[in-house]
Amino acid sequence: MLFFFSTLSSIAQRWGGNRYVEQHIELMHDNDFLHFTDRWYTTGSFIGYRKLLHEIDKVHDNKSQFIIQLEQTFYTPSNILSERIEDYDRPYAGFLGFNTGISLTNEKRIMEFILTIGVTGEISGSQGLQSWFHSTNESQTATWTGQIENNTHANLYGSYLKEWLLLENNLNVFLATRPKIALGTKDYYLENKATLYIGNRRDMETTMAYRQLGDLENELFFALTGSYRFVIHDAMLQGSIISDNSEFTLEPIDSVIFYGAEAYWRNNVLDVKVAYQFSTRRAESTGTHGFTTLSLTRNF
Repeated sequence: MLFFFSTLSSIAQRWGGNRYVEQHIELMHDNDFLHFTDRWYTTGSFIGYRKLLHEIDKVHDNKSQFIIQLEQTFYTPSNILSERIEDYDRPYAGFLGFNTGISLTNEKRIMEFILTIGVTGEISGSQGLQSWFHSTNESQTATWTGQIENNTHANLYGSYLKEWLLLENNLNVFLATRPKIALGTKDYYLENKATLYIGNRRDMETTMAYRQLGDLENELFFALTGSYRFVIHDAMLQGSIISDNSEFTLEPIDSVIFYGAEAYWRNNVLDVKVAYQFSTRRAESTGTHGFTTLSLTRNF
């Protein structure tokens, strides 16, 4: 196995020289289709843009990047054929949101702050988009009975990442931890994530693992991830934390664990990421769930 990784790393190092980029556009999609399921967190689509504001220099102590992203996510019960709420193990929920923020990086850590503004309910467009998709392949259309009601949401997310280089040669090994906090009407939780990176990966200030811009080099590496989340409020199960009159809501499990494996490939101006992820149950009536992530990024 080590020989396999070392060979891939050597190939990656020969692909090309350095490039300097200041912007990128990312298309990312989550789906549980490859897990042969259509339930719980079933789909997420994201379009993101990043711009390098400035590098570290005599004036600036941090490498700064501006972030904007549009997202739409779907949550459905496992029984999408029934119109009876009594048959559901979780409520239908859809979210359409706009995220904006900033990433601050130096040689010791990365801090990231994100503001999210969005809507839930039928106005999120999730019900309409999923119904249209099912109608195109003649599959059963979900009813979306009793979905989390129309509401507006605002959320703040903050994270602090620190990592350590455990092994440095053709096969670099990094260990990273990333505590995170979410405060708002949609998400309210505390989380800590640990990631082990193995392969031809650059340092924290230039790697695609953290969507870094500036001086780039080709990369090929893999990651194993695990995180623990202490949940205080989840609007996709409970509706808004301020005021909500949804017909069907559930209390979330307060302890959720996420784990998975990821593969990263940066070749010239293209970044590709594929991930296979799982989460333990988010409500008493649900179970462990898996989904696949595909991300394509164009740097320029």
